[in-house]
Amino acid sequence: MKKTFLLLLLSFTCLSFAKKSGDDHHHPAGVSPEVAMKWLKNGNARFKKGFFRNDGASQADIKKLSEGQTPHSIVLSCSDSRVPPEIVFDQKLGEIFTVRTAGEAIDPSAIASMEYAVEHLGPRNMVVMGHTNCGAIKAALSTMDGADAGSENLNHLVHDLHPRLKEFKGSHSHSKNFEAEAWANVDGIIKDLSLRSPLLAKKIKSGDIKVIPALYHLETGEVHFK
Repeated sequence: MKKTFLLLLLSFTCLSFAKKSGDDHHHPAGVSPEVAMKWLKNGNARFKKGFFRNDGASQADIKKLSEGQTPHSIVLSCSDSRVPPEIVFDQKLGEIFTVRTAGEAIDPSAIASMEYAVEHLGPRNMVVMGHTNCGAIKAALSTMDGADAGSENLNHLVHDLHPRLKEFKGSHSHSKNFEAEAWANVDGIIKDLSLRSPLLAKKIKSGDIKVIPALYHLETGEVHFK
């Protein structure tokens, strides 16, 4: 009896924590970047504590979303299996529009995906999220002198990262967990997005879209924002 009561109390506590976090998966289109960031930060806080929302993935949600989507944020992140944005931000169906490539490399299809979301789905918040100990960054650093990454496609990927990591070329050491290199890549991506996409550049300049740099720490599960 005592064990059952404790389990019920724990369940109630988890549910209350999620409700108090300020999340509402029935959000309107075009929600402000500030509100969207609040939802992401609250979600990461839950993730770190092991408390997850139990809403947002019911049959009713699935049916409702079959009619359309209004994600509150776009998240560009690495393809690394340890960094799924939906989990580290505790977001549910239809809440974030995710674009994932190794090292957050931005080829035309990745940029086009973000342009589509901005133009047709209504999010005003965009997060570019790197992570510590990124394998793609390590590969890029090891090929700065022109070494082969292993295939034509891999060479294309690391070449996209090289200009953003040029300050580290020739270095015989690296920052702890490659954190400085990851931040440099994120900052460079944000600049490149405006250079490579007139559509995104216009939206960012007008304030219609706010872009936030972020870094996920594999060691702790915490996302840091600039």
